[in-house]
Amino acid sequence: MKIKQTLQNIWAIEDNRNIIKDGLTFGAVTIVFHFLYWNANMNSWLFGPFTTDVFDFFTRLAYNGTHILLNAFSSYPFVAEGMSFHFYDELGTYATVTIIHDCSAIKQCMQFLLVMIFCPNKWYKRLLYFFVGSIIILLCNIVRCYLLSDVLASGGDFQYVHDWVARPLMYVVIFALWYVWITFFARKKKKIKIEHLEE
Repeated sequence: MKIKQTLQNIWAIEDNRNIIKDGLTFGAVTIVFHFLYWNANMNSWLFGPFTTDVFDFFTRLAYNGTHILLNAFSSYPFVAEGMSFHFYDELGTYATVTIIHDCSAIKQCMQFLLVMIFCPNKWYKRLLYFFVGSIIILLCNIVRCYLLSDVLASGGDFQYVHDWVARPLMYVVIFALWYVWITFFARKKKKIKIEHLEE
């Protein structure tokens, strides 16, 4: 009985209702998106005949950004060739990282777009935030590709870092962007009326 009353009290507050609804919406959209992405050939019906060109463009963007960061920060000698980075020592090439379509961050941008479609507020504000958020996602993806390249060059556990650090990191970025929107931009802030009492 106390649990039921507590839940009713929580639900009675509008801000709490919004938090619950927004959280459930984010979770549902994320699940539906992944189902569609992996089972409905989403890339083709979104980009049509331009699918390869779109993926090539964003993959090249990830490659060029990674190249810049490797030149600036990596202490491991490498040669850039095609879409690959070949790390070498006095014995020759010992590791190669290739930036492929899956490294383009298009999937993450599409997921973010779907999340923003179901967020509250005017559509043009959500669209503007989507573009800004997508730039942040693409920049974070470049950092991710650089870090993975450096991990492989250093002899670290590439697969573990890829699967359990770098991949979840992109979900954290999407969640953070959504959280900022919900917290600061989704709804008009209620004005608190302050009355001055005369003594």
